[in-house]
Amino acid sequence: MKSIRLWVLGALVALVCSVLAGEDFYELLGVARGASDKEIRKAFKRLAVTKHPDKNPDDPEAHNKFLKITRAYEVLKDEDLRKKYDTHGEEGLSENFGRPKYESWQYYQEEFGIYDDDPEIITLSRADFEMSVESTDDVWFVNFYSPHCSHCHTLAPTWREVARELEGVIRIGAVNCEDEWQLCRMQGIRSYPSLMMYPIKEKFHGDKTRKELVKYALQHTKVRVFELWSGNFEGTVNQNENGLPWLISYCGEGGDCFTTSTALKVAGMLSELVNVGTMSCHGNNENLCETLGVEGGTVYYKDGVVQKGQGMSISSLVAQEVTNQVLSLLPDVTILDQEKLKDIREKLKSREEGPWLIHFVEGDEGRHLELRKLPAMLSDIKVGRVDCQLVRYICNQLHIHKFPSFLVFKQSGGYEIYYGRATAHDVAAFARDASVIRLEALGPGDFESRRVGPSSQQAWFIDFFAPWCPPCMKLLPEFRKTAKNFGDVVNFGTVDCTIHADLCRMYNVRSYPTTILYNQSIPHQYHGHHNVHAMVEFIQDTLTPPVLTLDSTSFQQLVVGKGEEEIWLVDFYTAWCGPCLQMMPEWNRLAKMLKGTANVFVAKVECQEQSQLCNQQGVTSYPSLRLFPPRSSRGSHFIYNGWHRDAESLQAWAYEFLPSAVDTLTFQSFSSQVMEGREAWIVDFYAPWCGHCQVFKPQFERVANSIEGIARAGKVDCTQEQHLCQKAGVNSYPSVRFYPGDSNNQNYYGWDIVSQNAEEIVQFVKNNIPKQKLAAPNHDEF
Repeated sequence: MKSIRLWVLGALVALVCSVLAGEDFYELLGVARGASDKEIRKAFKRLAVTKHPDKNPDDPEAHNKFLKITRAYEVLKDEDLRKKYDTHGEEGLSENFGRPKYESWQYYQEEFGIYDDDPEIITLSRADFEMSVESTDDVWFVNFYSPHCSHCHTLAPTWREVARELEGVIRIGAVNCEDEWQLCRMQGIRSYPSLMMYPIKEKFHGDKTRKELVKYALQHTKVRVFELWSGNFEGTVNQNENGLPWLISYCGEGGDCFTTSTALKVAGMLSELVNVGTMSCHGNNENLCETLGVEGGTVYYKDGVVQKGQGMSISSLVAQEVTNQVLSLLPDVTILDQEKLKDIREKLKSREEGPWLIHFVEGDEGRHLELRKLPAMLSDIKVGRVDCQLVRYICNQLHIHKFPSFLVFKQSGGYEIYYGRATAHDVAAFARDASVIRLEALGPGDFESRRVGPSSQQAWFIDFFAPWCPPCMKLLPEFRKTAKNFGDVVNFGTVDCTIHADLCRMYNVRSYPTTILYNQSIPHQYHGHHNVHAMVEFIQDTLTPPVLTLDSTSFQQLVVGKGEEEIWLVDFYTAWCGPCLQMMPEWNRLAKMLKGTANVFVAKVECQEQSQLCNQQGVTSYPSLRLFPPRSSRGSHFIYNGWHRDAESLQAWAYEFLPSAVDTLTFQSFSSQVMEGREAWIVDFYAPWCGHCQVFKPQFERVANSIEGIARAGKVDCTQEQHLCQKAGVNSYPSVRFYPGDSNNQNYYGWDIVSQNAEEIVQFVKNNIPKQKLAAPNHDEF
């Protein structure tokens, strides 16, 4: 109970800090705290064109005012920064979050976003891209652009035409590389506009005209149009084993037929639902058409039986209209009433039933024709529909008030709610994923009856969120990926705080998303990056802590009374301190990096619980990172004052106090021992001011320990030994060179090693050392 009370107090303090720290960024932009990315962009653009210094030359404060709203925009548009700001205020932002810069007035007026308001084009964030593009086999044509690029603006009208023409055939997307620069870099985008076809990840190099772009896109659709004639008709149509209905466009005197382009579009829109074919009623096919009772036009054969009198005429030749007519003729999904839904849920709990995707509507609201594609797209998942006008009690019980809504009911007995775009492709992708992920939507009843969360002796990772919160929606796909990795070890759940407000207040959730790992009733709030790797690492570190937790007794025994050769690194922190919580993942990483390093220990002290100890140690600010070195008097220490608080920088700091296996070389010793000696050497040429050199230093120490007995390790300070570094041709730091110990063929340049990874360097040395030296004993750590 004590730990829970402390956590609650910390959450309240963090909330107060958020309110008191400077001007409110949301108020500066004039948006609600739940504003979407698009709403934030629009609000900023509106302010940018009216408050820009170029338009207010008589206001001496115009520049500073504009910097304020620019800073607010830069924070709120970034998922991680927005979460830190919502939780901790400006104090929680990164120390090196730079002074904002802004563009000219013309940029905001004419170039700030291109496709923000186009419904046919899906604007993709990094999270959207990973979930909808990379995680599916859907065909996407994506425009990577920059609002600064004049060619991007020239292409925009054509891209909109392409999107309208191919709507429903393939998916048309756009990525603003000014906002999503990491995504663009990961996709190898080097120029704008870059048009990429997925999933083959092929770049379009042709003429950027509507005709050529549509032609290229249709070539990559995963569909087939059957070209029918009297010679293949029987085998193709009447003996087809897929059992799908047929849509055949007949070219003859009796009516117009599909062009090749239209046939491909229709086949794409009706993929996996209908077989699409074309046939000429001229020449050798006249008798066949007469037998079928057609002279021309397009006919839909509902039962897949292509015979005279069995078809239904389709009146349009426009691909989208044809598709809608056919979809309206397809069989609907299974209609469920209260008793059927109850029976399904009971059978799921006993594993007598497989997963179900249930589509909730209210009367005609939410009954989109496109959603009739779902049964064909989900062969292993049953699809049903519930009309909430008829079973209001069930829908209220499930808190369904928005239509359409989609829930996947799982064999665990629970369910998961879909919050994305209501398209068949997106819903189907979610359903396939949800059917195998051990994650459930939770409510008050689950917390009470199933002992979820703080009352559980099991581990529960719970995401408290709000659907209107953009960072929440960006976190959710990553949270689901984490459930894939750890669903067998940890229970995963989500709580919608707009529905279960009382439950969220009960657990002092004040900002969204708030993600908490309850490990045997003890809450551990997650403050890391919104990605699966960081969350998996957080779970691992919480279940198996890499850092020792000290109290007054253990601190006295282990740190003050430490052994002569021991080094202790201790983080003095508090649970309510924002920078402390941001520091914790790096401190955990440091402990794992130093695991196995002899006589080095990493620990932490929570100063709210151990206030007397922290007072005795003179801790006045948090976090206070201290190193207790070897051969030191009782309690003497060094305080870390480095600018960078990442694990690599902290590791380099710790290694300054460890005995080194690396020899310091001067020009004289290099000449006599390396150039004229018969031993093999690996040498690190560095500069003390070089940050990369300091990060590399621990890696090189590991190399030195691993090659002991087969080669020696040395280092050269190029600020002190400039002549030696010039003679060795060193022009960047750190530079790693290998000297095999053959004085007859050796030169000052040595063999350049491009890697800075300890394992790779050790392997290089072993691969290139004379064989007789490898027979000597070594101490390979790897």
